Amino acid sequence: MDSKKLIELTKQLIYEATHFNVPYVQQIYSDNLLIVKVSKDGTVDTMNKEQLVSFVKGNNDAKATPFSTKAEFHYAVCDGNMGMVVMTRDLELNGNSAPKFFTLIWEYSSERWQVAKESYVELN
Repeated sequence: MDSKKLIELTKQLIYEATHFNVPYVQQIYSDNLLIVKVSKDGTVDTMNKEQLVSFVKGNNDAKATPFSTKAEFHYAVCDGNMGMVVMTRDLELNGNSAPKFFTLIWEYSSERWQVAKESYVELN
């Protein structure tokens, strides 16, 4: 896969996850997923796949309004069975801007590309 295709795959991930597509989220994220979230004050929180799927399912069940899909891609690279995407996302929630700097680590495993690691830092 090349970097342009990796960005397109990431755009699809953003759309499906922000629209709470539970089956898609279950298959696109690796079973050993680790998400690391760093707040403006430096507090670190983590999430695993089970917690992420529960969050997405809860929003789907509640028929929540989809989140923003805004993304600015800064860098993408693919080397063999690993890929990385660096981007800024504005996760507008309830009309409030919440920009975050994301890094996604993709891995080709089980005959498909999956997100193995994800991190973000709050910008505001």
